[in-house]
Amino acid sequence: MNSPALSLITGAPAVGNVPRPCSDDAIREALQRVLTSKRFAKARRCTALLAYLVERVLMCVDTAASPPEHEIGVAVFGRDPGSYLPADDPIVRVQAGRLRLRLTAYYADEGAADALRISVPQGRYHARIALADSAGAGRTGPSAAPLLLFNPLICLCTEAPVTHFTAGLNDELGFRLYRELRSLSLASAGRELPPVDRPQALYLLEGSVRQDAALLRVSLVLRHGTGGAVLWYAQFDRARGSDRVSHTDSDPDSDSTIADQEGMAARCVAALQEHLPGCLSLRAL
Repeated sequence: MNSPALSLITGAPAVGNVPRPCSDDAIREALQRVLTSKRFAKARRCTALLAYLVERVLMCVDTAASPPEHEIGVAVFGRDPGSYLPADDPIVRVQAGRLRLRLTAYYADEGAADALRISVPQGRYHARIALADSAGAGRTGPSAAPLLLFNPLICLCTEAPVTHFTAGLNDELGFRLYRELRSLSLASAGRELPPVDRPQALYLLEGSVRQDAALLRVSLVLRHGTGGAVLWYAQFDRARGSDRVSHTDSDPDSDSTIADQEGMAARCVAALQEHLPGCLSLRAL
């Protein structure tokens, strides 16, 4: 973070504020681990924003207050203080959203063993610093939300061969996503969870399988976990003559059917990889 940004942070730690979980030096060491990680190495704006928010907590009078959006835009992103209007320029909101995603990805992978956790709660521009054991205090589920929730594909056909193919494809997709992504939650097939019980993942992957006389079609949709905005929508076709999902299949677990499921899963994951947000990028297949 540059010195002009630091120069806008004023004041001394106030008496009576909520005590920090450890020394300032330990917090800065934890911050440096995050900033030098693979997730943040090339994310210049996210590193600048995170460093500013953490230093503000360490140096400001009111350590629980969120800095104004205007202050961040000027201090971190170099906006002109006289002409910058946060309502017209969303850079702070956009970068804060990306920062939250990168932090979640970091602590799900490289930073899984970190004793201190830094987060930026939704709707605020405030760095929350907590011990790993208490970072998820008050939650009834896992300590960190999964990055991706895979909702098994729905089969839109009633023919047994297609339903068997869909079940196998779901298994192959789940395996490949887990192997490459790690931070993954799998919804139960055939059971729609109420919103209160649904894992609060950052992203949701869902879709369907259907077949007619000419084609087998797999549709995939990637959505934001909150709000449901569609990030990516794709369809994958196979001609009936080139696959083995037909009414003449007598063994849904045959080698040929498994090979078809593996091939379709590979196509889907390869295409998905090109459209995932940066913090969800899969390792090379």
